[in-house]
Amino acid sequence: MMFKKVAALTALATACVAGSAFASIAQVTAIPATWRLENYTGGNTVVWYTGAPECTGSLSFDSSATTDDRNRFWATVMTGKAAAKKVFVRYDTATCKIASFGLLEDG
Repeated sequence: MMFKKVAALTALATACVAGSAFASIAQVTAIPATWRLENYTGGNTVVWYTGAPECTGSLSFDSSATTDDRNRFWATVMTGKAAAKKVFVRYDTATCKIASFGLLEDG
């Protein structure tokens, strides 16, 4: 009886793990001189040509991102472009959604 329960739980756990995507957080760091920012109807912001290999270079925000989040992202990328400073973007490798971003400090 106990063996059947353990076997059933093991099979269930294996099925759950095998069926789920193993997402992780990756980071792109670059001077964003060649990145293209694009804003779409409905407020969705996408950044193209980032070099994020899992996402064919494009990253975007999920639906929980606020207008302020997107505005700060635009400001960060434009500052990086204008000042030739490195920007980092952390993103989910399964969904290509931006998790965090920032401008790197000097040194």
